[in-house]
Amino acid sequence: GLVDSPPVARAALPAELESALKNLREQRSYAWEVINGDPGPVEQTIQTPRGAVTTVQRNTAPHVKARYSANGELSLERDWPDGLAMQTFVAADGAMATHTPEGWLSHQEILEAIAAERLRPDGPTSRMSWLARAEAVDTQRPAEELEPFVAPTRTFEVSGETYTCVVQIQPGNSATPGDESPAVGRAVVELHLEGGVLRDYELKTEIVRYVTRAKLPIVNTGHRIVVISYRSVGRIAIPDEARAKLTAGRPKPPG
Repeated sequence: GLVDSPPVARAALPAELESALKNLREQRSYAWEVINGDPGPVEQTIQTPRGAVTTVQRNTAPHVKARYSANGELSLERDWPDGLAMQTFVAADGAMATHTPEGWLSHQEILEAIAAERLRPDGPTSRMSWLARAEAVDTQRPAEELEPFVAPTRTFEVSGETYTCVVQIQPGNSATPGDESPAVGRAVVELHLEGGVLRDYELKTEIVRYVTRAKLPIVNTGHRIVVISYRSVGRIAIPDEARAKLTAGRPKPPG
């Protein structure tokens, strides 16, 4: 289970946790690592009017090493089980450059390449596999990711320095009627403090979406472990070619 000993339920953000989160938000420079705790594949068998249908879901979230500097720059090193590895630099103003199998590309260049692949008469090439992953870069810092889970109205179960919260997921309905229903599910966040400092947290999700007119349930699970290091990060060394892509990706000032 998520809690090793009998939990104590509280109806407000515990003071110790609030202090640890405040300390995290106030960090001007730190590092963290994201570990995919649910790499899959996971096989599901669904019963339909025409018999059993087996699907295989694979969590393709990367392993991430992140560094955030005091001047607002972010370095993200991502690698996947299939051997693909990419590094992304994010400037303080949000401009991004990613080292891909084809060299350094700005975020705009990645978007343009994806659009070109989708317009190919014969369909996308194998480039689409890494282009999609290059585009789907998560730039949230831990304090930002945790924000929806640590509202004062949340109820936490407390066991020692472990704090657990369960949140029901009810996204808005953006699906096409009769084709796919909105996803529902839940997320469980477990925060681990040590000496009053947030050292790591786990985020587990289970999302159910009903697809096709037969409303077949497809379950997607996720499990990410985020380990935080409060050691100050010095100035991030960004290669000249990547720095040029960051500059080129910025909107031009009005003339």
